[in-house]
Order: sequence, then structure tokens, then C-alpha cells
Amino acid sequence: MRALLRIQNPAWLSLSKPFSSSSTGATGKGRASTSSAKPGWGAAFFLFLTAPAFAASPLAGDYDGSRAEIAAALQLLPNGNFRYFLSYGALDEQAAGQWVEKDGKVLLTSRPTPKAPAFDIVSDKVSADGKLHVALDNPDALGGFSLTVRLIYPGRDKPTFVEADEDGVVTLPPGPPPAAIVPDLPVFDTPIVPYSLKGAGRALVFHFAPNDLGIADFRDEPLAVENGELLLRRYDTAIRFRKAQQ
Repeated sequence: MRALLRIQNPAWLSLSKPFSSSSTGATGKGRASTSSAKPGWGAAFFLFLTAPAFAASPLAGDYDGSRAEIAAALQLLPNGNFRYFLSYGALDEQAAGQWVEKDGKVLLTSRPTPKAPAFDIVSDKVSADGKLHVALDNPDALGGFSLTVRLIYPGRDKPTFVEADEDGVVTLPPGPPPAAIVPDLPVFDTPIVPYSLKGAGRALVFHFAPNDLGIADFRDEPLAVENGELLLRRYDTAIRFRKAQQ
């Protein structure tokens, strides 16, 4: 799974020494081999925005959230900027932006706002056999993993997941065809815009654009303050950031 994405691995992940503005490449998480860390992001990660002046919070500092199977680091700068990094299982992500302290919580907002990955339609034709076929224009985009699609039905809160067979055929459940479809991107909880389906008997080809995959899109992401520690609930786990000894 780690073949899908490469992102910048912050050198400041090691909290035993001062944070550095340098970075090194690291394998990220996902399903296909592609470089999603664009040159602009490498620079943006370490060029912090000017935040409104405010009294330095005692919460500012370097935090370590690492434990078994997780490597995590968070830096809250006195000027209101932050850096964040998480490596959890097959997932690597990072973020930078601004933080504020409000109502007993720390709120993180990514700056600049990352561009979400997308599956763009390349071809939509009537299929010869009347079945639904789905493929990617780059067969290596998923790093050898099978293609799973999300079927979107009107009136249903959750999509239906169906794996395409080796010929790209997606066997639809009985009943009316779905209203929309989108290839699934496992691991990352990243919303991807679905494509409206024109009927069950279609042959679809998508192009995967990773964009800023691997950059967390925080929008007032809350971290609870508990006894001087910061608690972030991310994916299916809770990450407890402890302030590093200065």
C-alpha cells in the first residue's frame, strides 16, 4: 500500500532536537505509485502565514504523539502557526497552517487549503455487453491492487462498495442502477466527487489525479486539552500529544 503516494517527511518528526526547516522524502500511504507532493507544497509546508498578534499561549511548543504503530508530531508556534505529521499503518499525512485556542480546545486549520484528489472521467461509452465496466487510464495507478468502486444510490446515506473483476466488470446489485459512481480510494478519508451514471450498460475510464493527497485538510479540527496534553481523534484512533521536554 505504501507505493501509492510520496509526501514530504518533516525532519522535525524527531522531537529530541530542535525543529528544522529541512525535509526529506518519505513513502506515504495509499494504493498506487504516484508523486502527490508538488514542489509548491514542499515550500508551503515550511513557509508559515503571518497570524494576528496575540499573547503567547502556554500551549505553544513541540508535542510528541508517538506510540506503538503510530509516529506523530505536532508543533504549535507562538505566532499562531502549526506543523503536524502522522504515520499510522499504511497512512502518512502532514499539514501546516494556523491554530487558535478556543473554549478549552486547540483548533487547527490547514493553510493553504489542500486540493483534494479526484477521479476525472476520460471516456464514457455504451458497453457492448450491456454491463457496467470501469477502468483507469493508468493501470498502475493502484499499485497492483484491485479496483473497487462506490455506487451512490438516491435516498441512501452510505454508498455500496463493489470490486471490479479482472475484466473491469462491476456486478450491480439487483434493482435500479446507481445514480452515480466513483472509484474508491482506500485508507484516506477524503471525499471524492462522484460521477453521474447514465445507465447500467456503460464503459467508463477514469484518470486518477492525486493532487494534494497526503496533506490533511484541517478546518477548525479540534484537539481537546486534557491535563496539558492534546487529544486528536483521527481516523479510527485517538492520538494523545504530550509536550516534549525543553
